[in-house]
Amino acid sequence: MRRFLRLVLLAFAAFPAASSAQSFHLRDLLTDFLREGITLAPPPAGFPSHEAHFIGEDSPQFQAMQQFNGLIANQLSSFPLASSAGGFAYTYDPALGVFTRSTESFGPVYAERADTLGKGRFNLGLNYSHFTFDSINGLSLTDGDVRLVFTHQDVNHDNSDLEPFFEGDVITTALSMKITSDITAFVFSYGLTDRLDVSTAIPIVKVAIDARADASIDRLGSGPVAPGIHRFQNGGSTESFTRSGDASGVGDVVLRAKYRLTPGTNQGVAVAVDARLPTGDQDNLLGTGATQFLAYAIGSFHFGSFSPHANVGYQWALHPADGVHQSSQIVYTGGFDVSVGPKLTFIADVLGRTYVNTKVVSVQNTVFTANTNPDPTAPPTLVTATLPRLVSESGDLNTLLGSVGVKINPVGNLLLTVNGLFSISKQGLQDKFTPLVGLDYSF
Repeated sequence: MRRFLRLVLLAFAAFPAASSAQSFHLRDLLTDFLREGITLAPPPAGFPSHEAHFIGEDSPQFQAMQQFNGLIANQLSSFPLASSAGGFAYTYDPALGVFTRSTESFGPVYAERADTLGKGRFNLGLNYSHFTFDSINGLSLTDGDVRLVFTHQDVNHDNSDLEPFFEGDVITTALSMKITSDITAFVFSYGLTDRLDVSTAIPIVKVAIDARADASIDRLGSGPVAPGIHRFQNGGSTESFTRSGDASGVGDVVLRAKYRLTPGTNQGVAVAVDARLPTGDQDNLLGTGATQFLAYAIGSFHFGSFSPHANVGYQWALHPADGVHQSSQIVYTGGFDVSVGPKLTFIADVLGRTYVNTKVVSVQNTVFTANTNPDPTAPPTLVTATLPRLVSESGDLNTLLGSVGVKINPVGNLLLTVNGLFSISKQGLQDKFTPLVGLDYSF
């Protein structure tokens, strides 16, 4: 027990409260590097400067990019935490004057069961997860599926891209990203009564983003008559831009209370409330920036060694003064844990979330029209091009994950957990496989 506590304290002390290796905030990495990176060389004599005429904060594509960035930030900082329920659940036998185990299995990993620890009993947990995000809403993050089309600014303010003729040019960009998140969570649970458990989870989070934008100038308007107007700083029509950043520190701390409504051990119903506090640095994607509450119901049953369980709840946020938006969520989990033997439990779950009225991003083909006639006194010569670009709209977003793992009891009241999360649906920010390893000790 003393060795386990020393391990927890040493691991916790190894992390700073918050740190960042770069001068910019990680939340702004994508928008800032596109704004600063996609700049053009000075144009030929007789034409106005075009260095920054394709990246404007009022452009529809830049606004869609901000929505895309916000979606990543919100889901990245809303990571799932392993259950605070202890693997060893006890009931007090007044006739014998001792605590006895109430279940054969060691319980779920990401779900909650109605069983409580038992009055006066503690459970300490330490777990580690590694996320490598592969896609968002079916778009590969690593293969450049996120496509952007930046249109020229309206330099003469005529609400048209036809005059001057060079306003019809666009910059197409394929955006690739590698996003990783490492979460070390310390979980402390205590049985206030035989029916009421309270717990807290303190996550230590490290987030890293590597981004690359492969940009190309499509001279829809200027190409036939003045191809040299728009050029990148390297003098060419294509250029690549990269930016990397990382941050680490304490994430959003979770406080939890669970109350068992029914007596007995073979079947149970409980209610629980989670309070997720905005202790993580939202500017560096370590937290949501909003206080969130999750109220949910828990049902679990024991049929010998087989124990099914289900959770369903609703999560909402209290928005702070700076306007951080967190959509409400319907949260549900279902699965089972089965005792394979006295030292081993197998667990399988499905974890679902519905983000209500959030921002949903996709890539859609869009028709762009340009004028190739440089004479403003003559009728325009129109050409069109169909290009894929990022769009954002409001709607519900459904994410679905599978979870499979084992809990092993090597000695005493110590449990070793090995688990894997994997994607089932394509919506939301997805990781094909997320490993988790953890230790729990009950006393």
